[in-house]
Amino acid sequence: MNTILLEPRKAFNKACFKIKPNRIHIERFKTNLIQILDSINEKESDEFHKN
Repeated sequence: MNTILLEPRKAFNKACFKIKPNRIHIERFKTNLIQILDSINEKESDEFHKN
């Protein structure tokens, strides 16, 4: 299986670039991302985290 690396601009749909998130959405995303990363148990397998 060949892996093709794309730049972020080429990987996203062009319509996504027209959406401008406001500061509240960005801060909420950052908070939720930190919570998810903190809840990861590094001793568990990838299959465990998929569920």
